[in-house]
Order: sequence, then structure tokens, then C-alpha cells
Amino acid sequence: MIKRGILIIGLVLSGFLSAAQLKVGVSFAIPPYVIEKEAQGIELDLLRTAFQDSGYQLSFQYLPLERTFRMLADGKLDAIINVRPGMLDGAFLSRPVIHFHNQVFTLSPLKVADLTALTTLKVSAFQRATQVLGPAFATMAAHNARYEEVAKQQGQVHQLLLGRVDAVVMEERVFYYHLEQLRQERAEPHIYNRERIQANAL
Repeated sequence: MIKRGILIIGLVLSGFLSAAQLKVGVSFAIPPYVIEKEAQGIELDLLRTAFQDSGYQLSFQYLPLERTFRMLADGKLDAIINVRPGMLDGAFLSRPVIHFHNQVFTLSPLKVADLTALTTLKVSAFQRATQVLGPAFATMAAHNARYEEVAKQQGQVHQLLLGRVDAVVMEERVFYYHLEQLRQERAEPHIYNRERIQANAL
């Protein structure tokens, strides 16, 4: 079973902060939680509210999720979001703020009954999914030569609708946000019809 209740705003502070500016690494590909071009989103709004009277000025660094972890470890960021307990050592994690609801999306009529069924499919997931979604998911990924993790999640939706992957693993609000954006932007809106989508809650 994919873990549905996972911590998404895990504010991780690295060391003692003496400067007024706080560099926060945020994923650039998870609207409506982070919308880079508008500098808005659910997560960004919550962070601004949390630090409103802290004396710190937030500076959001829009990056692939994987890179935020590396830059925090190298001391190039003061904090990152989208962290689960056990993913980082020597850092402070906030209490859970929002929970993601991850699902496996396929095109009808293909349905996925359990994680083992994904082993034979071409699967595209978000970065660090094998660490976030539990040991059963990690085992599936390890035994699937066609499993991949990508940074740009709109690309995952696009690839699924074009039939280039069999399944994508994403948070449901992120998936449907990108689906609607593609439907409005593309010349063939019928390809991006929501009725083609099968959501598999595992």
C-alpha cells in the first residue's frame, strides 16, 4: 500500500541561523502547493504565515526536489520542505503541516490492483518516491527495470496521456492541476480529457 498521509512541509533547519534572510529550498514542480511563476501556493503561503513575526525574510529557491537535499547537506540552503522523518540526519523537522494523497494514475481501462502489478509496467514517479512511499513501493521499484523518477511532474502527466508510460505515481491534487493546465494549453484537449484517467488508490 502506498502511504497516503505523508509529511509535506517538513521545515528542516541546518545549523544556527544568524542572518535575517532564510534560504528555503522548495520544489519547482508541485502546484498547487508551489507555483513558481506566481511565487504562490499552499506551501509557500503557510511558510510565509509561520515566519511572519520571526525576524527572518524568506528567500525561496525553486529547485528539483533531489537537489534541495544536496544543497542543504552542502550548507547552501538553510531549510527545505517536503521531508519525512528518517530522510535527513542532524536536522530539525517541524511537526506535520499538510499530508499528500499519492495515487497511481493509469489510462482506462488499465487498473492496478496492487503494487506488485506495477513491476511489469513502465512507471514514472516523483523524485525520492522510493524513500517516501514505504518499503513495499521501494521493493517494486528495485525489481522494475522500467521504473524512473523525474523532477518535472507536468511531464509525467503529459507522458501518460500520450501513452509513453503505463503509470505515473503522483499526489492527486498535483496530477489534476497539471492535467487541467495541459488541457487548456494544448491544441488537442480531447487527449487530456479527465475521463480517460483511472486513479488507483493503493
